Amino acid sequence: MPQETMTPRERWLAVLQHKTPDRLPMDIWATGEAMQRLLNHLGCDEEAMLQRLHIDRPLTVGGRYIGPTPPEGESIWGVKYTKVQYETGVYSEAINAPLADYQSAEEIEANYQWPKADWWSYDHLPTAVAGQDNRPIRGGGSEPFLLYKILRGEAQAYMDLVLNPEIVDYCLDKLFGLAWEDTRRIFETIPGKVMITYVAEDLGGQQGLLISREHICRYLLPRMKRMVELTHQAGSHVFTHTDGAVREVLPDLIELGSDVLNPIQWRCPGMERE
Repeated sequence: MPQETMTPRERWLAVLQHKTPDRLPMDIWATGEAMQRLLNHLGCDEEAMLQRLHIDRPLTVGGRYIGPTPPEGESIWGVKYTKVQYETGVYSEAINAPLADYQSAEEIEANYQWPKADWWSYDHLPTAVAGQDNRPIRGGGSEPFLLYKILRGEAQAYMDLVLNPEIVDYCLDKLFGLAWEDTRRIFETIPGKVMITYVAEDLGGQQGLLISREHICRYLLPRMKRMVELTHQAGSHVFTHTDGAVREVLPDLIELGSDVLNPIQWRCPGMERE
């Protein structure tokens, strides 16, 4: 490991500004059970692990939920979950789709309670970032089509792009609107502190796009553009998260104003690192 001359924040910022850092900045994402196996192997806690492995993990900040308490086993979106066991752990699986049976945007408007921006508080954020000037700070962002698929059901959500455009437009406006306001309030509460904002949507599968480029341009990019503009106005960098083979829309993401593609799934066609 080369001699370190930068803080994690400086290291990330150097890469984002196309400068040469003292070494590559490192991050780690893992399921709870994988992380526990790593900690057991190293015989230390998570903070010590980050130090030992030279990981420059960002500090993630966000609103604190203070809204109505949902029924047990439900999310604030009305989605019910069950625990599913697999070989090495447990994950939560949605077992209903609250918007699946509605046939129009008017029906949803009349019968469904959308979460409100005031259901979150942000007054804790200045304390959360105090003394963290050496770390990159991540906050805000959006991934509404992922949530739309949970609310409508996976198959129905994809069919809606062709069969029910007015429902897609109505719901995405609601979801993007909430994400935009949440992000604005984070920026407003801790101005100049957030360095990384995830404007995400899984657009790619293993062989190509999950959604046609036409539909990506029709439904997602114009709404993502508002998030990108808000992020850049606040001095933060846009991390566009999308898995898979997305070479076809990389020019669109560049034009959108994305600063980073996360991840580069280089085993997929067209995504080779060269």
